[in-house]
Amino acid sequence: MFDSILKAAIALAIQEGLLVEEDGVLLSPTTINLVNEIEEMHRQHLIDMALANNDRELFMQLTN
Repeated sequence: MFDSILKAAIALAIQEGLLVEEDGVLLSPTTINLVNEIEEMHRQHLIDMALANNDRELFMQLTN
């Protein structure tokens, strides 16, 4: 009985947008946003490094 209640609660949380299921893993939308921000910061850092090192090829790959 507990399992069915838990599954229903998880399904409701997903439906309401309180949780996101990706590849069988439950995540908070806030966690997903944080990961996206970190990825963007890393990309910007790589762009800055490519510019500082005059690495045109890497810069073009990162900005496409």
